[in-house]
Amino acid sequence: MDLLRKFLAENSHIQFAASDSPDFADLCSAFIINATKKPSLIVRPRSAEDISGLVSILTTNDIPFTIRGGGHDMFGRSQVDGAVTIDMREICHVHVDSASKTARVGGGIISMNLLKELEKHQMVTPHPVTPSVGYVGWAIHGGYGLLSTKYGLGVDQIVGATVVDANGNILEADERMLTVIRGGGGAVGVIVEVKTKIYPLDQVLAGAIIYQPSELVTGFRDFNTNFQQAKRDGFPPELGIYRFIMNGPTGKAQIVLFLWASSDISEGQKWLSTVSSWAPLGMSTVAPTTIAAFNEVTNSMVPKIAYGTIHAPIFRSLTPEVVDVIGKHALLQPNNPEVLFGIHELRADAPMSSNGSIFNARQAHVLIEIIPITGSLDTLYETMAWGQNFNDALLATDAANRLSCSYIPLNPTRDLEFKGIYGSQYETLREIKTELDPDNKFKHALVQL
Repeated sequence: MDLLRKFLAENSHIQFAASDSPDFADLCSAFIINATKKPSLIVRPRSAEDISGLVSILTTNDIPFTIRGGGHDMFGRSQVDGAVTIDMREICHVHVDSASKTARVGGGIISMNLLKELEKHQMVTPHPVTPSVGYVGWAIHGGYGLLSTKYGLGVDQIVGATVVDANGNILEADERMLTVIRGGGGAVGVIVEVKTKIYPLDQVLAGAIIYQPSELVTGFRDFNTNFQQAKRDGFPPELGIYRFIMNGPTGKAQIVLFLWASSDISEGQKWLSTVSSWAPLGMSTVAPTTIAAFNEVTNSMVPKIAYGTIHAPIFRSLTPEVVDVIGKHALLQPNNPEVLFGIHELRADAPMSSNGSIFNARQAHVLIEIIPITGSLDTLYETMAWGQNFNDALLATDAANRLSCSYIPLNPTRDLEFKGIYGSQYETLREIKTELDPDNKFKHALVQL
């Protein structure tokens, strides 16, 4: 550690904090309070050169380290007890090239801040439903979102990257390295910057459709029946939907985040009327707006910190059996306002990039997020028990309807079976990992081989 401290002393522009620093607790703080670890040192580099110097010292001296982007990992894996945390949040630039429809994005950018910057250029890019998470960490591991049906997953937007490898070299990723980055994340280096596709889009039609709490179970079932029929009849790629059940002032309600990603607002209004009719309607906040403004509202619905965890089983479809389990456990959902569950869906009509990628979950599927979180330790046991029972009940449904893959960011490392997750891409991952990081210096990345 002496060489590291000497390096930091010689580079006074790099902020860092040890356990006895007054700002250490704030810099350590992550979304899930009970998963927060205590690193030996938190370092906040500001450039690729800073990271190059840090990694050279850390890997040469076998000092364990982790990379923190946004700090929203539900299992606290962006930090490790006793290790050095390289906190990327000072590297948060956005450089837009409207002519090539790409943007170079810093490895520590928060998604909400990226959307605000893109809006200045009347541009958008696929982004997470929860915009407070780190953009790069979301994109490199897959990246579900409301724009996926129109533009594809987050991983499919990556066309370039600047990386610091295990020897401290600053590299522009070639296609071989990019293949691993697209789905394997930081397994082979520190991702300082990604070059991502962006798309011209100004006004959208977006907001929340809130259905009647008194008709929660039947309303969820009716919505699902109508939604499946609409997909069979032909569903527009411009329409993104994220369903969730959340506690509100009038009780538990099914809520749909509705995003019509087109300037043809009149056509979007027709679909708004259709989707609103799929279950007994309570109210709607859907209106013409911008992507950034819509996400500001979404951001306000999510707590900043909480106790708890997450479960994320994946199914081929929402069969009647799965819907019945959801209905039963929705009624049992604890009443604290933070707890919820939601449904991401990769629809069959979503565009799939031809770019090389090891992300393997390419068939149509639904990912159910069970999020048993709470702001109080007093309700933590009840909340966690509900989430576990809900997950167990879903996993007891017809095994033929489940996919073998798991979504890495939403599952604890102990439950990840990488051969199943990557399928035919697994050997490609192992080969490139062995070539680019033979000594496994990036052993604390989410993808651990």
